[in-house]
Amino acid sequence: MVPVRERLLDAGVELLFEDGAKVLGRGLNVAEIAARAEVSEKTFFATFGDKGRYVEALLLRFTRTPQRASGELGEVVEQALADSQGDPRRMLRTVCDWDYRQVRSDPTTLMQLAVLVLGRGHPGALKRLRQLYAGYDEAGVRAYRPVLARWSTSLRAPFTLEHLAVALTALVEGLALRHLADPDAVPDTLFGDTVVALVGALLDPEQGHGHVDDVIAPLADEVVRAHRADHLDNLPEHPRNAVIAAARHEFAHRGYYATSPAHIASRAAVPLPVLTQLFPVKASIVAGALRGPYADLRSLVDDDLALGVAPTTMLRRHLEQLAAFALNHREFAEALLMAAVHRPAQLDTEAVREIDLPAVLIPALRAGIAAGDFRADLDARDLAETLAHTLLLRCLTHPDATAAEHAATVGTLVDGLPGRPRTD
Repeated sequence: MVPVRERLLDAGVELLFEDGAKVLGRGLNVAEIAARAEVSEKTFFATFGDKGRYVEALLLRFTRTPQRASGELGEVVEQALADSQGDPRRMLRTVCDWDYRQVRSDPTTLMQLAVLVLGRGHPGALKRLRQLYAGYDEAGVRAYRPVLARWSTSLRAPFTLEHLAVALTALVEGLALRHLADPDAVPDTLFGDTVVALVGALLDPEQGHGHVDDVIAPLADEVVRAHRADHLDNLPEHPRNAVIAAARHEFAHRGYYATSPAHIASRAAVPLPVLTQLFPVKASIVAGALRGPYADLRSLVDDDLALGVAPTTMLRRHLEQLAAFALNHREFAEALLMAAVHRPAQLDTEAVREIDLPAVLIPALRAGIAAGDFRADLDARDLAETLAHTLLLRCLTHPDATAAEHAATVGTLVDGLPGRPRTD
């Protein structure tokens, strides 16, 4: 025997979905709900107290656990992998066919839409709905992570498995809802075909830190090339600045290694020959971007030397200034490190040699060694590189911390450098 409370809630759901226009016109009718649940109005009020509490309970009922959240996805994916004979397309279409049928036949698909339409002001219902979607996402991530490992591939940036799970859930629900309104417009195979195309674009089989923009790059490059052929005299007013700004964006989104000069030229709206004439290699763009800020940084060092600031104080000041430099120019600071580590060509080495960040710390270290504040057996250059690289790595991996916090953390290393007992 179904409990009275459940019968009353089921009755409200049925009325809303069977004759929603009438309910919208005159509201939920307690007498109709009670009659459909085969109880008296007195029982209705004894169960819920008043109509307002009933409506709140009804909204929460719309977010009950759907049929498709039963944890079957992982099992379906594993079986599809086994049946596909290694063909990813066949496997994806099998899983999508199952998922689409599940969503289309599940009454809670519409109920969740009702929560978004009717219950957006109800925090409990929205919280429960977010929990349900989080469950879908988690099930998708669990199911597809081993698939990507088995296929020896990864997703192109900026996509993650979590992003993909959200996109697939939204896609299948959208198609299921469109099918209710216009079945002929949504063939049963549409979801599977769309996912094959989507996943094919997102997968990066070479695991080369690819970006989703690269999928359309051949077409985009041809279109841009054709456009520029008709606008050869339509360069940006400051091509050099345009290239630097474009490089900052591309390095931030793709990373230094995955960014090609063609990517930068396309975003900067300059022909590739113009870019390479201004900057022969990527590293020269980095040097061009950092040359002015680096000169300002070196002038601060020179001022401290001229003013006779104490070596230990000067070193801590320069650590903080170097940290601020790295945080303010994060994309190029990271690229500078990559170019320095990789050194694929002599031109790259020459281009970044002038942006010698460890050199910022050398004057304070040398002054400290000469004054006996630091150990005399230390090499200023080696020590500067150790401190600078540690500081830069912290700035790049902990971008939310301040320059002062980074400098203070790395500055603790300096406490082990005294050349004589301290009297303070």
